[in-house]
Amino acid sequence: LGRDWMIEAMTAPTLAGRIAAGAAAGRQIMERTGALFAVAQQAAAVEPLIAAAWQEGREQTRHAQEVFCTKLADDGLLGPGIDLTWLIDTTTVLVAAETYLLVTRMLGWDLDAYESWVAATLTRLLAGQW
Repeated sequence: LGRDWMIEAMTAPTLAGRIAAGAAAGRQIMERTGALFAVAQQAAAVEPLIAAAWQEGREQTRHAQEVFCTKLADDGLLGPGIDLTWLIDTTTVLVAAETYLLVTRMLGWDLDAYESWVAATLTRLLAGQW
């Protein structure tokens, strides 16, 4: 959470700026580690140490989304009455490694398509544009 790209996602002055920074950060992570995630996902089924690391990654993703969404709420960038727990859960699934692997494998998306989709979906979720 202390990396420059995450700080930008947490402090940009607008919701749009934070979403764009968050989607770009997710892209950077997947660009560097997507192939490793693919191997780890398969190995987790049979190797307890890898399964534990995979689960820790899931927990770190949820924690990052909890911090991100809570900061948005605290800074007044979310609409009134938003269910913060639901939002954290939903954004966690959206940015999870499993989701990246699914859309790249099933839909054949590249990193540009993935980043655009994350940004558009986060905009709809966070700005209430259903």
